[in-house]
Amino acid sequence: MVSTQAPLRVLMVDDHPVVRDGLRAMLSHDGGIQLVGEASDGTEALEMATRLEPDVVLMDIRMPGMSGIEVTRHLKVARPTTAIIVLTMYDSEMYVIEALRAGAAGYLVKDSSRELLCHTIRAVVDGGTMVRSGLLRQAIQGLSRMPRQSEGQPDQPLIVERFTARELDVLRLVSQGRANREIAGELHLAEVTVKKYVQSIIAKLGVSDRTLAAIAGVRLGLVE
Repeated sequence: MVSTQAPLRVLMVDDHPVVRDGLRAMLSHDGGIQLVGEASDGTEALEMATRLEPDVVLMDIRMPGMSGIEVTRHLKVARPTTAIIVLTMYDSEMYVIEALRAGAAGYLVKDSSRELLCHTIRAVVDGGTMVRSGLLRQAIQGLSRMPRQSEGQPDQPLIVERFTARELDVLRLVSQGRANREIAGELHLAEVTVKKYVQSIIAKLGVSDRTLAAIAGVRLGLVE
């Protein structure tokens, strides 16, 4: 049966032509993903993202001018619905922390397989946070130890009683970087129900997105 679902629109941002060539070749093998543009620096990336409205941006970190982290921060303000995957050669907890704080939903190293890259693109569109196993938890714990910022952080201590048992189950899986579809399957819930739980959790924690909800959950001891 032929799928009628529109392909996911991807914008690639990297200053090295050979990297763009390789990624273009990898993505060309997946009919459900469409590469709609390529940018070689941050300024070009912001202009193209605004004009092309991609579902996902693959973002290098070190580029001339603005860094990928800075571009990510600006892009999440301009297009909050676009998911950003940082794709870099640096397998570093520090960079993961910076990327998540800027609003990235995924973090991959450039030697990742085509299967992992395509899976990550789909997962972040579905609401997941995709970081190499082990690094996500370390990054969330590192973020939770940082000084609290006024925006997007809980203003006062929260207690477990504010959350239902099911919300805590969902928060635990969110903190593991699981997508809504995966959470729905594990908890035997409809995906739309999971989305409502995530929205409720975000509201109760007083944060702006699911990654910050995971950070707050670790900080407050709501998840182990």
